[in-house]
Amino acid sequence: MRFSPTPWLIAGLAFVVLGISRGIHSSFGVFNVALLDTFGWSRGATAGIFSIVLSVDALLSPVVGALLDRYGTKKISILGCLTLAAGLFLSSQVTALWQLYLSFGVVLAVGFTFTGMVPHIFLISEWFSSNRASAIGIVYAGTGVGILVLAPLSEWLISNYGWARAFEIYAVVVLLTLLPMAWLFYLPGPFGEQRRHHGDKKAVTKQWTAKLALQSLQFWLLFIARICAASGTTVIVTHQVAHVAEVGYSKLVAASIFGLAGITSSFGRVVFGFIADRLSRQGAYTLNILMTLVGVGALMILRDATHTWLLYVYVIFFGIGFGSRAVIFSALTADIFSGKGFGAILGYSTVAVGVGGALGSYLGGAFYDWTGSYLVSFGLSAIVLSLSDICIWLASVSSVANYDKRLWQRGV
Repeated sequence: MRFSPTPWLIAGLAFVVLGISRGIHSSFGVFNVALLDTFGWSRGATAGIFSIVLSVDALLSPVVGALLDRYGTKKISILGCLTLAAGLFLSSQVTALWQLYLSFGVVLAVGFTFTGMVPHIFLISEWFSSNRASAIGIVYAGTGVGILVLAPLSEWLISNYGWARAFEIYAVVVLLTLLPMAWLFYLPGPFGEQRRHHGDKKAVTKQWTAKLALQSLQFWLLFIARICAASGTTVIVTHQVAHVAEVGYSKLVAASIFGLAGITSSFGRVVFGFIADRLSRQGAYTLNILMTLVGVGALMILRDATHTWLLYVYVIFFGIGFGSRAVIFSALTADIFSGKGFGAILGYSTVAVGVGGALGSYLGGAFYDWTGSYLVSFGLSAIVLSLSDICIWLASVSSVANYDKRLWQRGV
C-alpha cells in the first residue's frame, strides 16, 4: 500500500525544512565575524555577500515559481537541498574572498531560494483548501524558530570546531535530514496541479496563468500592497536599533529588541494564520496593520530611556504583526490564483518584497540624514502600512473581481 502523508504532517515537516534553511541563511552574520577574524577582509566586502544572496532570491523567485508549476515541489526541493549541501561544503573550503562570493553568495543563495518560501507556500496550497492560512502560519513560524536555534548553535559550533567544520556539519545535516524529508514526503497534494491528469480537460485548463495574472487588477493591488507592507516594515527593522540607542539605551539592549520582536513574530504568524481562517483574510489583515501601527507609534513617541514600557509595547505589537502579514498575503494569493500557473504567479508576487524592502531601508536612512530624526521615516512607515491595508480591501471589491473574471474568461 502506498504511503500518503496527512496535510498536517506535511505542514510540520515544512516547518522543520524551512526553519533549518532560513536558520542557516540568517546565521551568515555569525560566520561573517569568524571569517573576518581568519582572513582580515573588510566588513564592507563581506557584507556585500549577503546583498547578493537577497538579490539572487528576488531574481530567482519567478523562475522557481515556473519550475514548480512544471516539476512540482518534490523535485525542486530535492535540488534545493543538494545545492544547499554543495554550497555549505564549498564555503568550508574557501581561502579567498571571491570564492566565498561564489559559494555563499551564489550557490547557497540558489539553495535557499529552492528550499525557501515560494516552494513551501506552493506545497501548502496543494495540501490545504480549508485551514490554508493556519498551515501557512505554522510553516512560516519555522523561520523564527530556526533563527532562534541556529544562530547560537552556529556560534557554539564555530567556537568549538571552527567555521570550516561548522559549514561541513550543516552540509551533513541538510543531506541527512532535509533531503530525506523532501524525497519521501513532499508529494503532490489533493488540491494540486495533478488535477489536470483527471476529469474534464477543458474545465481544468480554465485556470490562471502567469501571463494572465500580470494583467489582473487583483494581482497588482496585492503587489502594491506587498511593496507598501515590505517598505513600511523594513524602515522599522533596519533603523530600530539605531533609534533605540539614540534615545539613550545601550547598544546591547537596543540589539536585543529585534531579537525579542523576532520571537513574538513567530507567535504572530501562527495566531494570524488561525485568525485569517476564522475571519476574512481582509479583516485579519486590518487587525494586523492596526497592531503594527500601535508598535510603530510606541517607537515614535519614545524620546528617552525613562519610558521602557514603550519598548515592551513595541516588541509585543510590532513583533506580532511583523512577518505574519506574509501569511495572509500567501493565503490570499493562493485563494485567488491557485491553479496551473500558481507557482509562477507566486514567484512574481514575491519580487514585491525585495522592491519594498530595498526602498524602505534606503529611504528610512535618507530621511534621517535630511531631518536629523527618525520621526519622518517612522511616520511614512505608518502611512504606507495603511495604504497596504487599503489595497487589500480594494482587491476584494466585487467590481475588481468581476473585471478579473472577465479577463480570465477571455484568456481561456
